[in-house]
Order: sequence, then C-alpha cells, then structure tokens
Amino acid sequence: MKLRISNLIFLYFGLALIGISGFFFTLFVSKPVGFYAFIIAAALGGFGVASNIFFTKRSKRQLVCPTGSNCNAVVNSRYSRFFGISLEYWGMAYFAVVIISYSILILAPEILFGLALVLLMLLTFCAGIFSSYLLFVQAFLLRQWCIWCILAAFMSLTVFLVSLISLQPAIAFLAEIENFIQFLRFLGFALGVGGASSAVFMFFRFLRDLEIDDHELKVINSIFELVWIGFGMTLVGQLAIYVIYSEALSASGVFIGQTLVLFIAALSGGVLMIIYAPFLVFVPFQKAQELSRASFVHLRLPTVIVGSIALGSWYFSFALNFIPSITFSSLIISYSIFIVLFSSGAILWEKGLVEKTLPAKE
Repeated sequence: MKLRISNLIFLYFGLALIGISGFFFTLFVSKPVGFYAFIIAAALGGFGVASNIFFTKRSKRQLVCPTGSNCNAVVNSRYSRFFGISLEYWGMAYFAVVIISYSILILAPEILFGLALVLLMLLTFCAGIFSSYLLFVQAFLLRQWCIWCILAAFMSLTVFLVSLISLQPAIAFLAEIENFIQFLRFLGFALGVGGASSAVFMFFRFLRDLEIDDHELKVINSIFELVWIGFGMTLVGQLAIYVIYSEALSASGVFIGQTLVLFIAALSGGVLMIIYAPFLVFVPFQKAQELSRASFVHLRLPTVIVGSIALGSWYFSFALNFIPSITFSSLIISYSIFIVLFSSGAILWEKGLVEKTLPAKE
C-alpha cells in the first residue's frame, strides 16, 4: 500500500500560512493598513474553505475531514441552506466582498466612507453572529462537527473582531466584557491542552496491545476535535484582547510569542492529523507486524515527534499566561529548549518501544 497524501494538505497549510502572515501584518505594518491586511488574509482563508466545500459538492465527491469527522452530514444537512441557497455560496460571496472592500480601503480609502463603511461594518457583524449560530447548530442540533465549517466560522469571526479596531465604541464594549473574553480564552486553552493530553493518553492506552485499530483511531480523532475547537476559541479570545490593547500588546514579547506558539501547535497538529494519523492503523508497533507493514515503519518516529511538538506547544503556550514579562528572544530560546527536551523524551520512548518489540538475543 502506497503512502498517499490528500491535496487537502496543501489547502490546510495554505490557510494556516495565510492566518499566520495576517496576524503579523498588524505588528509590522502601520495602522490601519496592517489591520486591513489582516482582514483580507482572514477573508482569503475563509474564501478558500468555502470554495473547497463548493467544488467538492459540485463534483459530487465526499468532503474529507482532516480529523475523520462526518463533514458531509453537516454540509448536506437541512441547516446548510439559507433562504434556499447553499451556505458555501453565501460564504464565497461574503468573503469576496470583504476582500474587495478592504483592498479598496488600502489602495483608495477615499472611495469608501460614511454610509458605505457603516454598511460594511454591519455586514461583518451579521456574518459574525451568523457564524456563531452555525457553531451552535453543529454543537447542539446536529451534534456533528465539520472542521472546514468551524474554520470558516472562525475566519468570519476574525474578520469581525479585527474590523472593530477602528470603532472606539466597539473597543469600549469589548473592554467591558473582558472577563468573558478571558474566560473564553482559558476555556479554549482547557479544550486545547486537555484534548491534546487526552488524545495522547488514549494513544498510550490503546498501545497496550501494541496495535492501533480503526475504532481506536476514530476515538483519538474524535478527541482531537476538541483541540481544534479549543484553538479557535483561544484564537478568537486572543484577537479580541488584542483589539482592546493593541498598542501595548503589539510590543509584548509574551503575547506575540504566545500567538506564534499557538500557530505552531495548530500546524503540528494539522501535520499529525492529516498526514500521519490516517496511517496509524498500518504503522507497526510490534515485531510480528513489521513483515507485512514494513513500508510504514518509517512513519513511527515522525508521528511521535510531531505529536510531541503539538502537545508541548500547547503546554508552553498555556504556561505563558502566568509569565508577566519576558523578551521575545528569551521566549523563543526557552520554547526551543522546551520542545527539544519534550521531543527527546518522545524519541527515547519510541526507541524503547522498538527495543521492546525486537526479539531477544540468544
């Protein structure tokens, strides 16, 4: 059996890189252009997700979920249409309007003013509310998660939150509900750290018989969905706090470093769940399996390393909530040392597993 990676991996990393570059626009590009660029980057990501759903449904193919969820049950449900039109059409149209509008604000700001800006803000507000409603539908009505739909919803919420940066009343409102925003952030961290830890715990538990079967892999994927939800909640909370204290946080090594580590956790988690996790049922963890699954042996070590980077990044990012001040360079050095030590422990575990499964020498 050949190792085959879906083209979705390129879409995933493309969207992730767009999100990362978008955030750093606000740090290195003068206001308000940096925030407008961030909004365009988030809208491009949202447009990419909506387009992927559109072309997949149009070609009558199954929508592949990176975490193994039943995305098709969500995108084909009775909640997938609004005024008789599929939500992916609404999504592509909305994100296209946002991209065009904020590009105009960067290149020719004199064109959009007054009522046009009010309508644009109202549009992003309505889209943010509607995205929250769709998340509610997935959680409580369908009880099914579509990672692509979650990603599109959080892109929409990102556009709305960052667009508030130019409205002082909106910033004041966010400041008034800061306690709730902090609660949202810490709930996101709880889901992220707890979900990643639980997935690793279940992985070790399932390996008692030195094998991962399809059912066990599905359980791990289901638990890991909490990590993606936690990442989205944490990121939304992080952006809301940034809107309130943009001046101070743009110079904060802890905040910038924490956001960067969160993105690394998301990227490594994506690599783990999209590239490696689907092949865990073929990866040999005992000597008897290695003869029939020899071509997958080389996936065992990178799976362990990438998983340790994802888990370690969540732990490190969460710990930064309790560090009042540290320079960005010191933070990066500390993070690098932490990840090296964390990964080294994982490598030693994998090496011990190999030695355990080798036949005893006579």
